[in-house]
Amino acid sequence: MNKLKKYIVWMTIMATLATMVVPVTSAYAASLSDLTAQTTDSGGGKGIFDVLLGLLIGNLLSKVFHTTPTGDGSASEGSSPGFPGGSLTGAKEVMGFYAEWWGGDTSSYNAMTKNANTLKTVIPFWGTLQANGSVSDRGGDDHASVVKFAHQNNIKVLLLVNNAKQDSSTPPVHTVLSSPSLRSTAINNLEAYIKKYNLDGVNIDFEMVPAEDRDNLTAFMRELYQRLKPQGYIVSIDVFPKTDENNDVAAAYDYAQLAQYADRIAIMTYDNHGTWSGPGPIAAVNWVEANLKYALKYIPKDKLYLGIAGYGYDWSSKGVESLEYGAIQDLISRFGATSQWDDSSKSPYFTYTGTDGVSHTVWYENSRSLGYKLDLVNKYDIAGAALWKLGEEDPGAWKIFRDKLFQ
Repeated sequence: MNKLKKYIVWMTIMATLATMVVPVTSAYAASLSDLTAQTTDSGGGKGIFDVLLGLLIGNLLSKVFHTTPTGDGSASEGSSPGFPGGSLTGAKEVMGFYAEWWGGDTSSYNAMTKNANTLKTVIPFWGTLQANGSVSDRGGDDHASVVKFAHQNNIKVLLLVNNAKQDSSTPPVHTVLSSPSLRSTAINNLEAYIKKYNLDGVNIDFEMVPAEDRDNLTAFMRELYQRLKPQGYIVSIDVFPKTDENNDVAAAYDYAQLAQYADRIAIMTYDNHGTWSGPGPIAAVNWVEANLKYALKYIPKDKLYLGIAGYGYDWSSKGVESLEYGAIQDLISRFGATSQWDDSSKSPYFTYTGTDGVSHTVWYENSRSLGYKLDLVNKYDIAGAALWKLGEEDPGAWKIFRDKLFQ
């Protein structure tokens, strides 16, 4: 080991002397051909020798001192590159929305604990913003245990806060967003909430915001960001998908402006068909891609997350019912249905007849359909994916997340 260290010192001295007579080269070349072009000079091509020498020295140093690069470009002793727990450099982030629909609902918690090695962020649906700017606590009797487990496993926790449902002619979200004083009250209450439970930030999930509140929503996010970001909190928002600005339900989301005041933006690319429509794919891959491409015109790719569904819908003359993956498999088994594959949308579906003679059509998401969406995450090199919701998904989805995104 001593001889090796002496050799390294000698090589370092030689490299230093070489740099005194050779022009400095850029450390950030796009390819080997770029590198050689930058380092080959008209006086004999000594530049490439120095680069290769530097690479050799760096490699030897890493072996001797057991250092590996971290995600921020520095070196850490005995660590995996960039991600705790051995995840690979360049991996996309997997965020999971978390919800407890009744007192004993542990499906999201179980999914989180089983897949802690894949999740980097959980977003519990714990808050609802009221018309007076207050934040009511909803769902989940033990926030502390969720936060404790997440933090022990290097998982960040962001409060999901939605807007109260409309109970009058004036939407509660309009009342808050259109009033500077109520916006301030709301931000005070959100700040207090995330500090009370030791959360890492907030996720704004305001839906069906009136188009007239487009600038008001941007103002709210700007004021929220200015309050929380200097304190080190993450500020994120979920937005409806769109392919133009004529989409009424998505008009309030000014993608370009919101991108200035959010660290993360999750585009809710699901519910292509739902309770308001006839049967069809939950998230047809071509529809998802079109919405993603439009979002990328205005939102930096390193802030953008693709919304992924884990559920399905059952359509019949009785109405439309949302079903998690496990319940869908029970239907297939109980009624002897055969799952089919729609290649144009890259989605599974099936039909069955209930015991009452009523015909049903079910479209849903599984690990196979998930893979096509995750291919888009890689194709467009965006930040990652956000699953709605933990516990509703095909259990096989987690292997697909790792195989597709942990490159």
